[in-house]
Amino acid sequence: MGSSDNLDKLNDAQLRVLVGELRAENTSLASLSDFLQAEGEREKAALARELHDSLGGILTPAKMDLAWLESRLGNDPQYADRMSRLNTLIDDGIDLKRRIIEKLRPSLLDHLGLASALQWHAEDACRAAHIDCRLTFSAKLERLSPDLEIALFRLVQESITNIVKHAHAKSVDLALERTTEGLRLSVADDGVGIADLERARNLARGMAGMMRRVRSIGGTFDVVTHPNQGTRIEVFVPLTMNEKVPG
Repeated sequence: MGSSDNLDKLNDAQLRVLVGELRAENTSLASLSDFLQAEGEREKAALARELHDSLGGILTPAKMDLAWLESRLGNDPQYADRMSRLNTLIDDGIDLKRRIIEKLRPSLLDHLGLASALQWHAEDACRAAHIDCRLTFSAKLERLSPDLEIALFRLVQESITNIVKHAHAKSVDLALERTTEGLRLSVADDGVGIADLERARNLARGMAGMMRRVRSIGGTFDVVTHPNQGTRIEVFVPLTMNEKVPG
């Protein structure tokens, strides 16, 4: 006997109870998802700080000691090539440390705010993928709560990753507008579009993750797409006083 047969046998009162239980379960799962997402960001931030302190404490003294050795032995052919290679390896290690830390928790986000972090990431990712990048930001964007800033940054990060991987786009337009009601974010490309939007909403982990993230900050999420005319992701987040960082 199928589940539809069982549902047919329920009266109105039983159906209301079942619907209530399902809603409560969905609410519980949504809360758990939000908690895990926030906890994941906190763990990334802690790991970024640990990498910065620990690897910085290793690589910086190594660089200084190598400079000391080069000043004394750098002209000796017996040592010059090896020290040059070692210098390159240390520089590569410092650069790798920086890139890993920025992926875990972008330092610009903490020090200069959302607009600067978005500009850095969008331009860097699009440059690497040979995609034109156009940015439009409101003239004044006040600092927001750390949770809200990292959520919006991750949304843009995921959007651009999807564009680079799947859209075959030539350009990306990123806009962040401050209105009297809140923040309006849009990421648009001129790529191939999404063939089956409903299927993407239900099955694509990237889009599903973005939708959950927007829901966790009380915003709305919309996607507009047309075959061979690109895709636009639009997010609106209403702002309240407690979401702004005190001046």
